Amino acid sequence: MHKSRVPRCPKFQVRNTPRGWLLHVPASISDTGKLQRRYFRTRDAALCEASAFRTSYKAHGEKATVLPPRVADQALAAIKLLDGTGANLVDAAQAYRKAWVERNSSQIFEIAVKTYLAAREDLRKSTVGSYKYTLEKVAQSLNPRILADLKTSDFEEILSNKGATAARMHRANLRAFWRWAAKPPRGWCDVGVIEALETVRASDDSDIQILKPGDVEALLRAAESEGAGASVAYAIAVFGGVRMAELEKLTWANVHQEHIEIGRNVAKKHSRRLIPLCASLKAWLDVYREGAVADQLIVPANWTDVSKSVRRRAGWEVSARLLHDPPEPTRGAWPANACRHTCASVQVAIGTPLEELIFKFGHSGGHDMLRKHYVSRLTRKDALEILSIHPSKPVAALSQDSPPTACHEC
Repeated sequence: MHKSRVPRCPKFQVRNTPRGWLLHVPASISDTGKLQRRYFRTRDAALCEASAFRTSYKAHGEKATVLPPRVADQALAAIKLLDGTGANLVDAAQAYRKAWVERNSSQIFEIAVKTYLAAREDLRKSTVGSYKYTLEKVAQSLNPRILADLKTSDFEEILSNKGATAARMHRANLRAFWRWAAKPPRGWCDVGVIEALETVRASDDSDIQILKPGDVEALLRAAESEGAGASVAYAIAVFGGVRMAELEKLTWANVHQEHIEIGRNVAKKHSRRLIPLCASLKAWLDVYREGAVADQLIVPANWTDVSKSVRRRAGWEVSARLLHDPPEPTRGAWPANACRHTCASVQVAIGTPLEELIFKFGHSGGHDMLRKHYVSRLTRKDALEILSIHPSKPVAALSQDSPPTACHEC
């Protein structure tokens, strides 16, 4: 029976060489797992380092001689796994410890989402609704997962079957949530996971749909059938290009003689802008204001349902619960932001300078975005035909020989 062999204690002796004072560090205690030769300019420096090694070995190294066989086997297996990486057991242990701490200080996706949404209740209702749809519906499969465990591929899988517009919206919502979760004092995840989520640079021209003159005519006549409020609201949307979310907040106090003011509290980008009143829009405002006072909202009560009724009357495939016998749809699904896109295309077609449109529409993309989406969408003839659509109800100030009068300044 062989006796167990106890490793000899390293002597850590130094000697003078042509390259300097040499200190050997045995492979058994080297931080690289290999024999090290360390050179020093002076004998004192070499002796000081040797003394430090002796002290460290006495405190820690002697314990290594009594490692249980199982632990020693694990250490050897770990060293083999690290071979070629340049890392040692301490590096591996530190990396594992870091991952362990991150995971155990992270949060479950579903709980993190609830916390995030509660912290965002002060945002616009539509914005919060968009966040909820993405995080509670689209990303529902991630609910039981821990944030620290999620990878970029998990989000790519969620977005893989979404169209360009939907994917863009969900990607933005996920990034907003993930960056919030990664910030101190939370630190529940690595922000790099979501930053690595690639944006598909596919052309989104198909997402922009413009209403033709016949479509606009049908839409505005349907609005007239619903009443004065609906008529004014859709006229502002078509001829002024105001976003639907902004339109819901406008009052008649925002309507002035030559422009509509979109204040910071109304604008999507929280930046004030002015919408010039063209002759067509002035006509619709003059006819259908009907004595509305300054603090009265532009849109009628129950606007969401009224708006759906207008579009269904005009032929679009929209569910309208207020209509008892809705007509069969003839125009397909309602294109998102159709009124705003149509207004911009009309303005470009009649030669309105892009600089004016950037301010009027509040576009952050500037000239390039306007050119990409709106140039050559409509012919000048079609644009003028749209602008010639006037209210069917007559107004005294409106005649064949004179332009529509301005609405009363509030």
